Amino acid sequence: MIALSSAQLDHIRILAGRAYPEECCGLLIGNDRPDDIVAVTRIVESVNVRRDRARDRFEIDPQIRIAVERELRDGPERVVGHYHSHPDHPALPSATDLEMVFEPSLIWLIVGVTAGRAGEINAYRLDTTAVQFEALKIHENMEPNR
Repeated sequence: MIALSSAQLDHIRILAGRAYPEECCGLLIGNDRPDDIVAVTRIVESVNVRRDRARDRFEIDPQIRIAVERELRDGPERVVGHYHSHPDHPALPSATDLEMVFEPSLIWLIVGVTAGRAGEINAYRLDTTAVQFEALKIHENMEPNR
């Protein structure tokens, strides 16, 4: 399960709507709680550097990823996943998403956007067979995670 605040989910929807008709993307920073919940403590926005196919592909700016990893070094937080949008498609992993899994432990948060309006958000992680995604429950908190 992954836990995000209502404000975080709303912010991701806003970013997805603004980026339409292109995909938005960014990093999810958080920590692992003892109750097997991954708690997102903050979101780091990224420009989609995949300019040639921004309508159906995404790539997080490597400079942002490196800067975040340096900042998080030796701290309690880590990169727990990333988010991206699917313009005019549902919030389901695509075959391309599956091909792009380079870090199997990361959570994929996907936002469906239709005609510029962001809607459903779903979370996924590569399953233990490493050949398909499995859905994760999203726990929406009213208060920010710590």
